[in-house]
Amino acid sequence: MKLAAIAHAIPSRRLTNDDVVGILRAQNEGRFSPEELALLEHRLRTYLSAAGTAVRFCLADSEKAIHLAVAAVRDALDTAGTAPEAVDFVIYCGVARGWIEPSTASAIQAAAGLPRATSFDVVDACAGWLRALELAQQLLRGGHYRCGLIVTGECGLYRHYLQAALTSADELEERLAAFTLGEATTATVVTDADPTIEAYIRLRTLPEYHRLCMIPLPNMPDFVPDAVGPPTTPHKFSCASRDLLRAATRAIIDMFRADPVLAADRYDLCVGHSASQKAEQLITDRLGLTSVYYPMHARYGNTGSASIPLALSVALREGRLRRGHRVLVIMGSAGITVGFGALTF
Repeated sequence: MKLAAIAHAIPSRRLTNDDVVGILRAQNEGRFSPEELALLEHRLRTYLSAAGTAVRFCLADSEKAIHLAVAAVRDALDTAGTAPEAVDFVIYCGVARGWIEPSTASAIQAAAGLPRATSFDVVDACAGWLRALELAQQLLRGGHYRCGLIVTGECGLYRHYLQAALTSADELEERLAAFTLGEATTATVVTDADPTIEAYIRLRTLPEYHRLCMIPLPNMPDFVPDAVGPPTTPHKFSCASRDLLRAATRAIIDMFRADPVLAADRYDLCVGHSASQKAEQLITDRLGLTSVYYPMHARYGNTGSASIPLALSVALREGRLRRGHRVLVIMGSAGITVGFGALTF
């Protein structure tokens, strides 16, 4: 499998930490006293500083996720020299979506004008892109497909999934991670041009932690086996970020050290899911990868399933990634799903 091209598109509205603190304050004035609001603001600033979050982007009023996704698709196809008619499949792997049924991939296929493709979605939280890459490799290996697209469209998060209006001061704890979110779309062209190059992808899920990070639907109680569980505000992002990062970090480090293929390889570039700059630094330090790691969190925030292809696309534009480079991808995601991808670009 060859990664023939990777492209990204970023919304135009730039948000600093001061901006998101302003959102918190504006949505909670009248709900809390001035002293309580000051404490909430201090709590949020402390969290963002610890996470290493500085800047993130989100949709402007005139922008739509589908337009940015199509822009990324067309950029990737142009870079790869691939005609729309040559695309055999489209996999959409973003968390953000406009509906449950049908696939979001089918809407992107229609908007981008890809007449021959078959389309489907992969839903695996922030691990979606790596999961989709694993599936794409299998499809190409089977011989029926020759060219595919993997698309992420993590936009609209601040419009629809951020719950900044709090019912109590304690509620901020589960909403903190939402203020690190950034928006981005990406498109990756994969082909069977070099079947001798196989990506080594390994993913593992620790299901006992599946409630730590969620965007619930209204019927969530029907799928919870007991009465005790996390808040169930439909369509709102909540995360026990400390517990999630602690468990995921430990699992990532253990998984890498236990895998002889991953540990024995040598890498020119390492990118990861940028949920937290602090967690990124801890993991890469422990694994001896600091010198090749390409950090993204401070520049774009946590862009969900777009984080890894966004990092690869930016690294490519900035000359940090070149053809023939050996790349390590590190994933830690809700689920909890952890994993790695070792590949030649």
